[in-house]
Amino acid sequence: MVLYSDKVQKVKIRNFLESMLTTTQFAPLLKQLSYSDKLLLLNFLVAELLKDSGIVPMSIEDDLPRQGLHDSFEAAAILAQALKEKQELTHG
Repeated sequence: MVLYSDKVQKVKIRNFLESMLTTTQFAPLLKQLSYSDKLLLLNFLVAELLKDSGIVPMSIEDDLPRQGLHDSFEAAAILAQALKEKQELTHG
């Protein structure tokens, strides 16, 4: 399932790329992006390159739900909390 925020990010990125800035114009803008936005941009660019080349990895099919970057962070936080609770129960 693609989250609303993922769709918004993709639209923002697509609009940014379609503005046809030169590399020297958009490089400073890229440096201003947050770490997670840079990862989203990288993910978007790789997906676009794969579509353009006709290569579709088995793990990236449009009809299958994908975990977004934010889902991964949430899952990691939940796992860390569960491990902490288990450690407290085990070691007192």
